[in-house]
Amino acid sequence: MTAHSGRVGVVLLGGAHGSLAVARSLGRRGVPVTLFASSHSVAGFSRYVGTVVEWVGAAEPAPVERLVEESRHRDYHGWLLLPGDDFGVQLIAENHERLASQFALPVLDWTSLAPLNDKSRLSNLAARAGLDTPRVYQPMSNPADLDYPVVIKPSFTKGTNALTRAKAWRCDNASLFKIKQAEAARLVGANGFVVQQLIPGDGDVQYSYAAYWRNGQEQGHMTALRLRQYPLEFGVSPFVVQRDLPRAADEARKLLAAVGYDGLVEVEFKLDRRDDRLKLIDVNTRVWAWIGLADSCGLDFIGQSYAAATGEPLGPPRVGRKNRVAWRRHVPALLSLAQNVGRHQRPGLAGWQSVLAPALGGVFAADDPLPGLCELPLKIWERLRPSR
Repeated sequence: MTAHSGRVGVVLLGGAHGSLAVARSLGRRGVPVTLFASSHSVAGFSRYVGTVVEWVGAAEPAPVERLVEESRHRDYHGWLLLPGDDFGVQLIAENHERLASQFALPVLDWTSLAPLNDKSRLSNLAARAGLDTPRVYQPMSNPADLDYPVVIKPSFTKGTNALTRAKAWRCDNASLFKIKQAEAARLVGANGFVVQQLIPGDGDVQYSYAAYWRNGQEQGHMTALRLRQYPLEFGVSPFVVQRDLPRAADEARKLLAAVGYDGLVEVEFKLDRRDDRLKLIDVNTRVWAWIGLADSCGLDFIGQSYAAATGEPLGPPRVGRKNRVAWRRHVPALLSLAQNVGRHQRPGLAGWQSVLAPALGGVFAADDPLPGLCELPLKIWERLRPSR
Protein backbone atom coordinates (compact mmCIF):
# COMPACT_ATOMS: atom_id res chain seq x y z
CA MET A 1 0.00 0.00 0.00
CA THR A 2 1.19 3.51 -0.74
CA ALA A 3 0.41 7.01 0.41
CA HIS A 4 -0.82 8.23 -2.99
CA SER A 5 -4.55 7.76 -2.47
CA GLY A 6 -4.88 4.95 0.03
CA ARG A 7 -4.99 2.47 -2.85
CA VAL A 8 -2.45 0.29 -4.57
CA GLY A 9 -1.68 1.89 -7.94
CA VAL A 10 -0.65 0.67 -11.37
CA VAL A 11 2.48 1.37 -13.38
CA LEU A 12 1.93 0.92 -17.12
CA LEU A 13 5.18 0.15 -18.90
CA GLY A 14 5.00 1.41 -22.47
CA GLY A 15 2.14 1.03 -24.90
CA ALA A 16 -0.44 3.40 -26.31
CA HIS A 17 -4.09 2.52 -26.98
CA GLY A 18 -4.20 -0.58 -24.77
CA SER A 19 -2.50 1.33 -21.96
CA LEU A 20 -5.05 4.12 -22.46
CA ALA A 21 -7.91 1.64 -21.99
CA VAL A 22 -6.31 0.26 -18.81
CA ALA A 23 -5.75 3.75 -17.40
CA ARG A 24 -9.38 4.67 -18.01
CA SER A 25 -10.82 1.43 -16.65
CA LEU A 26 -8.82 1.62 -13.43
CA GLY A 27 -8.73 5.41 -13.11
CA ARG A 28 -12.51 5.63 -13.22
CA ARG A 29 -12.52 3.34 -10.20
CA GLY A 30 -10.11 5.48 -8.21
CA VAL A 31 -6.90 3.56 -8.85
CA PRO A 32 -3.82 5.82 -9.28
CA VAL A 33 -2.05 5.25 -12.62
CA THR A 34 1.50 6.09 -13.72
CA LEU A 35 2.63 5.66 -17.31
CA PHE A 36 6.23 5.02 -18.38
CA ALA A 37 6.18 5.92 -22.08
CA SER A 38 7.51 8.21 -24.78
CA SER A 39 6.15 11.74 -25.07
CA HIS A 40 4.07 10.81 -28.15
CA SER A 41 2.07 8.00 -26.50
CA VAL A 42 -1.60 8.90 -26.74
CA ALA A 43 -2.17 7.33 -23.31
CA GLY A 44 -0.07 10.05 -21.69
CA PHE A 45 -2.73 12.65 -22.48
CA SER A 46 -5.44 10.90 -20.45
CA ARG A 47 -6.83 12.61 -17.37
CA TYR A 48 -6.69 9.21 -15.67
CA VAL A 49 -2.90 9.05 -15.92
CA GLY A 50 -1.63 10.87 -12.85
CA THR A 51 2.08 10.81 -13.74
CA VAL A 52 3.92 10.33 -17.03
CA VAL A 53 7.57 9.27 -16.80
CA GLU A 54 9.60 9.65 -19.99
CA TRP A 55 10.65 6.16 -21.06
CA VAL A 56 12.41 5.10 -24.24
CA GLY A 57 12.00 1.36 -23.87
CA ALA A 58 14.76 -0.68 -25.46
CA ALA A 59 16.90 2.47 -25.71
CA GLU A 60 16.99 2.84 -21.91
CA PRO A 61 20.64 2.29 -20.85
CA ALA A 62 19.67 0.51 -17.59
CA PRO A 63 15.90 -0.14 -17.66
CA VAL A 64 15.62 -2.40 -14.61
CA GLU A 65 17.66 -0.05 -12.43
CA ARG A 66 15.54 2.86 -13.66
CA LEU A 67 12.29 1.10 -12.74
CA VAL A 68 13.52 0.16 -9.28
CA GLU A 69 14.90 3.65 -8.64
CA GLU A 70 11.69 5.36 -9.77
CA SER A 71 9.62 2.99 -7.66
CA ARG A 72 11.57 3.86 -4.54
CA HIS A 73 11.69 7.58 -5.27
CA ARG A 74 7.97 7.88 -6.08
CA ASP A 75 6.74 5.39 -3.45
CA TYR A 76 5.38 2.79 -5.89
CA HIS A 77 6.26 -0.20 -3.71
CA GLY A 78 3.65 -2.93 -4.17
CA TRP A 79 2.06 -1.34 -7.23
CA LEU A 80 0.99 -3.54 -10.12
CA LEU A 81 3.47 -3.39 -13.02
CA LEU A 82 1.72 -4.07 -16.34
CA PRO A 83 3.56 -4.32 -19.69
CA GLY A 84 1.99 -2.35 -22.52
CA ASP A 85 4.40 -3.48 -25.24
CA ASP A 86 6.58 -6.46 -26.17
CA PHE A 87 9.76 -4.95 -24.73
CA GLY A 88 8.00 -4.51 -21.39
CA VAL A 89 6.92 -8.16 -21.36
CA GLN A 90 10.44 -9.43 -21.87
CA LEU A 91 11.98 -6.94 -19.45
CA ILE A 92 9.64 -7.90 -16.63
CA ALA A 93 9.78 -11.63 -17.33
CA GLU A 94 13.58 -11.78 -17.59
CA ASN A 95 13.97 -9.79 -14.35
CA HIS A 96 11.01 -11.24 -12.51
CA GLU A 97 12.75 -11.89 -9.20
CA ARG A 98 14.35 -8.47 -8.89
CA LEU A 99 11.28 -6.51 -9.93
CA ALA A 100 9.03 -8.59 -7.66
CA SER A 101 10.80 -7.00 -4.69
CA GLN A 102 9.27 -3.65 -5.69
CA PHE A 103 6.13 -4.39 -7.71
CA ALA A 104 3.20 -6.79 -7.89
CA LEU A 105 3.79 -8.77 -11.10
CA PRO A 106 1.04 -10.58 -13.02
CA VAL A 107 3.26 -12.26 -15.62
CA LEU A 108 5.21 -15.49 -15.74
CA ASP A 109 8.98 -15.63 -15.91
CA TRP A 110 10.73 -15.63 -19.30
CA THR A 111 11.25 -19.40 -19.32
CA SER A 112 7.49 -19.82 -19.56
CA LEU A 113 6.75 -16.81 -21.76
CA ALA A 114 9.55 -17.04 -24.32
CA PRO A 115 7.94 -19.82 -26.43
CA LEU A 116 4.82 -17.65 -26.79
CA ASN A 117 6.59 -14.37 -27.54
CA ASP A 118 9.44 -15.56 -29.74
CA LYS A 119 7.96 -16.35 -33.17
CA SER A 120 10.91 -18.59 -33.97
CA ARG A 121 9.78 -20.88 -31.13
CA LEU A 122 6.02 -20.40 -31.32
CA SER A 123 5.46 -22.84 -34.19
CA ASN A 124 7.21 -25.64 -32.26
CA LEU A 125 5.08 -24.99 -29.16
CA ALA A 126 1.95 -24.90 -31.32
CA ALA A 127 2.81 -28.23 -32.92
CA ARG A 128 3.30 -29.86 -29.50
CA ALA A 129 -0.08 -28.48 -28.38
CA GLY A 130 -1.81 -29.72 -31.54
CA LEU A 131 -2.32 -26.37 -33.30
CA ASP A 132 -1.77 -25.53 -36.95
CA THR A 133 0.51 -22.70 -38.10
CA PRO A 134 1.46 -21.29 -41.49
CA ARG A 135 4.28 -23.22 -43.13
CA VAL A 136 7.58 -22.02 -41.63
CA TYR A 137 10.91 -21.80 -43.47
CA GLN A 138 14.42 -21.32 -42.11
CA PRO A 139 15.37 -17.60 -42.08
CA MET A 140 18.33 -18.05 -44.42
CA SER A 141 16.57 -20.47 -46.79
CA ASN A 142 17.48 -20.55 -50.45
CA PRO A 143 15.00 -18.18 -52.16
CA ALA A 144 14.42 -20.75 -54.90
CA ASP A 145 13.09 -23.28 -52.38
CA LEU A 146 10.14 -21.25 -51.07
CA ASP A 147 6.48 -21.43 -52.06
CA TYR A 148 5.49 -17.78 -52.61
CA PRO A 149 4.08 -15.48 -51.36
CA VAL A 150 5.86 -15.52 -48.00
CA VAL A 151 6.12 -13.12 -45.08
CA ILE A 152 9.22 -12.04 -43.13
CA LYS A 153 8.55 -11.12 -39.50
CA PRO A 154 10.83 -10.20 -36.58
CA SER A 155 11.08 -13.05 -34.06
CA PHE A 156 10.24 -10.57 -31.32
CA THR A 157 10.03 -6.81 -30.97
CA LYS A 158 12.81 -5.69 -28.67
CA GLY A 159 14.04 -2.65 -30.57
CA THR A 160 12.77 -0.27 -33.25
CA ASN A 161 13.83 -0.59 -36.87
CA ALA A 162 12.29 -0.74 -40.33
CA LEU A 163 11.16 -4.37 -39.91
CA THR A 164 9.65 -4.01 -36.43
CA ARG A 165 7.84 -0.83 -37.48
CA ALA A 166 6.40 -2.56 -40.55
CA LYS A 167 5.62 -5.72 -38.50
CA ALA A 168 6.06 -7.86 -41.62
CA TRP A 169 7.36 -7.74 -45.18
CA ARG A 170 5.53 -9.54 -47.96
CA CYS A 171 7.62 -11.19 -50.67
CA ASP A 172 5.93 -12.43 -53.82
CA ASN A 173 8.99 -13.80 -55.63
CA ALA A 174 12.53 -15.01 -55.06
CA SER A 175 14.16 -11.77 -56.20
CA LEU A 176 12.30 -9.63 -53.67
CA PHE A 177 12.78 -12.22 -50.93
CA LYS A 178 16.54 -12.24 -51.44
CA ILE A 179 16.66 -8.46 -50.96
CA LYS A 180 14.40 -8.44 -47.91
CA GLN A 181 16.13 -11.47 -46.39
CA ALA A 182 19.46 -9.67 -46.50
CA GLU A 183 17.95 -6.51 -45.03
CA ALA A 184 16.27 -8.44 -42.21
CA ALA A 185 19.54 -10.19 -41.37
CA ARG A 186 21.29 -6.81 -41.25
CA LEU A 187 18.66 -5.32 -38.92
CA VAL A 188 17.97 -8.19 -36.50
CA GLY A 189 20.56 -10.88 -37.27
CA ALA A 190 20.29 -14.11 -39.22
CA ASN A 191 18.29 -15.76 -36.43
CA GLY A 192 16.23 -12.72 -35.49
CA PHE A 193 13.41 -13.20 -37.98
CA VAL A 194 11.02 -15.86 -39.22
CA VAL A 195 9.75 -16.70 -42.70
CA GLN A 196 6.19 -17.96 -43.09
CA GLN A 197 3.94 -18.79 -46.00
CA LEU A 198 1.31 -16.06 -46.44
CA ILE A 199 -2.25 -17.14 -45.73
CA PRO A 200 -4.66 -15.40 -48.14
CA GLY A 201 -7.65 -13.44 -46.93
CA ASP A 202 -8.59 -10.23 -45.17
CA GLY A 203 -10.40 -9.19 -42.01
CA ASP A 204 -13.16 -11.77 -42.20
CA VAL A 205 -10.57 -14.51 -41.59
CA GLN A 206 -8.58 -12.72 -38.87
CA TYR A 207 -9.75 -14.25 -35.58
CA SER A 208 -8.74 -13.25 -32.07
CA TYR A 209 -9.19 -14.83 -28.66
CA ALA A 210 -8.77 -12.55 -25.64
CA ALA A 211 -8.84 -13.62 -22.01
CA TYR A 212 -7.60 -13.42 -18.47
CA TRP A 213 -6.01 -16.59 -17.10
CA ARG A 214 -5.09 -17.38 -13.51
CA ASN A 215 -2.81 -20.26 -12.51
CA GLY A 216 -3.34 -22.09 -15.79
CA GLN A 217 -7.14 -21.69 -15.79
CA GLU A 218 -9.26 -19.41 -17.97
CA GLN A 219 -11.21 -16.89 -15.89
CA GLY A 220 -13.16 -15.34 -18.76
CA HIS A 221 -12.76 -14.90 -22.49
CA MET A 222 -14.12 -13.30 -25.63
CA THR A 223 -13.50 -13.79 -29.35
CA ALA A 224 -13.53 -11.24 -32.15
CA LEU A 225 -12.87 -10.55 -35.81
CA ARG A 226 -10.17 -7.97 -36.62
CA LEU A 227 -12.02 -6.72 -39.68
CA ARG A 228 -9.69 -3.93 -40.77
CA GLN A 229 -5.98 -3.15 -40.71
CA TYR A 230 -3.88 -0.07 -41.31
CA PRO A 231 -1.71 -0.32 -43.29
CA LEU A 232 -3.97 -2.75 -45.11
CA GLU A 233 -1.82 -5.86 -45.11
CA PHE A 234 0.21 -5.99 -41.88
CA GLY A 235 -0.91 -3.07 -39.77
CA VAL A 236 -2.77 -2.36 -36.55
CA SER A 237 -6.42 -3.33 -36.20
CA PRO A 238 -8.55 -0.16 -36.05
CA PHE A 239 -11.92 -1.95 -36.23
CA VAL A 240 -12.62 -5.06 -34.16
CA VAL A 241 -16.02 -6.74 -33.82
CA GLN A 242 -17.06 -9.19 -31.12
CA ARG A 243 -18.12 -12.56 -32.54
CA ASP A 244 -18.65 -15.99 -31.03
CA LEU A 245 -15.82 -18.07 -32.53
CA PRO A 246 -15.72 -21.39 -30.64
CA ARG A 247 -12.95 -22.83 -32.80
CA ALA A 248 -10.61 -19.97 -31.92
CA ALA A 249 -11.39 -20.35 -28.21
CA ASP A 250 -10.77 -24.09 -28.26
CA GLU A 251 -7.44 -23.74 -30.07
CA ALA A 252 -6.23 -20.92 -27.83
CA ARG A 253 -7.06 -22.87 -24.67
CA LYS A 254 -4.94 -25.80 -25.83
CA LEU A 255 -1.97 -23.50 -26.38
CA LEU A 256 -2.26 -21.59 -23.10
CA ALA A 257 -2.92 -24.68 -21.01
CA ALA A 258 0.30 -26.18 -22.39
CA VAL A 259 2.35 -23.48 -20.62
CA GLY A 260 0.14 -23.06 -17.52
CA TYR A 261 -0.57 -19.49 -18.53
CA ASP A 262 -1.20 -16.68 -16.03
CA GLY A 263 -2.26 -13.13 -16.98
CA LEU A 264 -3.82 -11.12 -19.78
CA VAL A 265 -3.51 -12.56 -23.27
CA GLU A 266 -4.63 -12.16 -26.88
CA VAL A 267 -4.12 -15.02 -29.36
CA GLU A 268 -4.37 -14.25 -33.10
CA PHE A 269 -5.39 -16.74 -35.77
CA LYS A 270 -6.10 -16.68 -39.46
CA LEU A 271 -8.60 -19.01 -41.08
CA ASP A 272 -7.02 -20.69 -44.10
CA ARG A 273 -9.91 -21.25 -46.47
CA ARG A 274 -7.80 -23.56 -48.61
CA ASP A 275 -8.07 -26.29 -45.98
CA ASP A 276 -10.63 -24.72 -43.59
CA ARG A 277 -8.16 -24.78 -40.69
CA LEU A 278 -7.25 -22.09 -38.17
CA LYS A 279 -3.57 -21.17 -38.28
CA LEU A 280 -1.90 -19.60 -35.24
CA ILE A 281 -0.35 -16.24 -36.16
CA ASP A 282 0.70 -14.47 -32.95
CA VAL A 283 0.32 -14.28 -29.17
CA ASN A 284 0.26 -11.03 -27.19
CA THR A 285 1.14 -11.63 -23.54
CA ARG A 286 0.56 -7.98 -22.69
CA VAL A 287 -2.17 -5.38 -22.83
CA TRP A 288 -3.51 -5.34 -26.40
CA ALA A 289 -4.93 -2.30 -28.22
CA TRP A 290 -8.64 -3.23 -28.14
CA ILE A 291 -8.79 -4.55 -24.57
CA GLY A 292 -11.41 -1.87 -23.83
CA LEU A 293 -13.91 -3.84 -25.92
CA ALA A 294 -14.01 -6.43 -23.13
CA ASP A 295 -15.44 -3.86 -20.69
CA SER A 296 -18.13 -3.05 -23.25
CA CYS A 297 -19.02 -6.76 -23.44
CA GLY A 298 -19.33 -7.06 -19.65
CA LEU A 299 -15.90 -8.67 -19.11
CA ASP A 300 -13.48 -7.12 -16.63
CA PHE A 301 -10.09 -8.54 -17.63
CA ILE A 302 -8.33 -5.43 -16.33
CA GLY A 303 -10.04 -5.50 -12.95
CA GLN A 304 -9.42 -9.23 -12.57
CA SER A 305 -5.70 -8.77 -13.25
CA TYR A 306 -5.50 -5.90 -10.77
CA ALA A 307 -7.36 -7.74 -8.02
CA ALA A 308 -5.36 -10.96 -8.42
CA ALA A 309 -2.01 -9.15 -8.26
CA THR A 310 -2.79 -6.70 -5.47
CA GLY A 311 -5.39 -8.54 -3.39
CA GLU A 312 -7.66 -5.49 -3.65
CA PRO A 313 -11.08 -6.14 -5.25
CA LEU A 314 -12.63 -3.53 -7.53
CA GLY A 315 -16.17 -2.62 -8.46
CA PRO A 316 -17.29 -3.21 -12.05
CA PRO A 317 -16.17 -0.92 -14.89
CA ARG A 318 -18.32 2.20 -14.97
CA VAL A 319 -18.76 2.34 -18.73
CA GLY A 320 -19.45 -1.30 -19.58
CA ARG A 321 -22.24 -1.58 -22.17
CA LYS A 322 -23.09 -5.06 -23.39
CA ASN A 323 -25.02 -3.70 -26.39
CA ARG A 324 -21.82 -2.37 -27.96
CA VAL A 325 -20.07 -5.11 -29.88
CA ALA A 326 -17.45 -3.20 -31.91
CA TRP A 327 -14.33 -1.14 -31.16
CA ARG A 328 -12.86 1.50 -33.44
CA ARG A 329 -9.90 3.85 -33.72
CA HIS A 330 -11.28 6.53 -35.98
CA VAL A 331 -8.08 7.91 -37.51
CA PRO A 332 -6.50 4.64 -38.75
CA ALA A 333 -9.95 3.37 -39.79
CA LEU A 334 -10.32 6.39 -42.07
CA LEU A 335 -6.76 6.01 -43.32
CA SER A 336 -7.41 2.34 -44.08
CA LEU A 337 -10.47 3.30 -46.12
CA ALA A 338 -8.47 5.97 -47.94
CA GLN A 339 -5.73 3.44 -48.68
CA ASN A 340 -8.32 1.17 -50.30
CA VAL A 341 -9.52 4.00 -52.53
CA GLY A 342 -5.95 5.07 -53.33
CA ARG A 343 -5.20 1.55 -54.57
CA HIS A 344 -8.40 1.61 -56.67
CA GLN A 345 -9.86 -1.18 -54.57
CA ARG A 346 -13.37 -1.45 -53.22
CA PRO A 347 -13.33 -1.17 -49.42
CA GLY A 348 -16.30 -3.53 -49.14
CA LEU A 349 -18.88 -3.69 -46.38
CA ALA A 350 -16.25 -4.04 -43.64
CA GLY A 351 -14.49 -0.91 -44.88
CA TRP A 352 -17.62 1.21 -44.64
CA GLN A 353 -18.65 -0.36 -41.33
CA SER A 354 -15.25 0.50 -39.90
CA VAL A 355 -16.02 4.22 -40.16
CA LEU A 356 -19.84 4.32 -39.95
CA ALA A 357 -21.07 1.49 -37.71
CA PRO A 358 -21.79 2.11 -34.00
CA ALA A 359 -18.68 1.23 -32.02
CA LEU A 360 -16.84 1.88 -28.79
CA GLY A 361 -14.26 4.59 -29.38
CA GLY A 362 -10.73 3.31 -28.94
CA VAL A 363 -9.37 6.81 -28.25
CA PHE A 364 -12.11 9.38 -27.77
CA ALA A 365 -14.19 9.33 -24.58
CA ALA A 366 -16.63 11.98 -23.38
CA ASP A 367 -15.11 12.03 -19.89
CA ASP A 368 -11.53 11.98 -21.26
CA PRO A 369 -11.49 13.87 -24.58
CA LEU A 370 -7.86 15.00 -24.84
CA PRO A 371 -6.40 11.72 -26.21
CA GLY A 372 -8.96 11.77 -29.01
CA LEU A 373 -8.09 15.35 -29.90
CA CYS A 374 -4.37 14.55 -29.92
CA GLU A 375 -4.44 11.33 -31.93
CA LEU A 376 -4.33 12.84 -35.43
CA PRO A 377 -1.53 15.36 -34.67
CA LEU A 378 0.46 12.57 -33.01
CA LYS A 379 -0.07 10.31 -36.02
CA ILE A 380 1.12 13.06 -38.40
CA TRP A 381 4.18 13.75 -36.25
CA GLU A 382 4.99 10.04 -36.11
CA ARG A 383 4.82 9.74 -39.91
CA LEU A 384 6.94 12.83 -40.50
CA ARG A 385 9.69 12.23 -37.97
CA PRO A 386 12.96 10.94 -39.42
CA SER A 387 13.27 7.13 -39.61
CA ARG A 388 16.11 5.42 -37.78
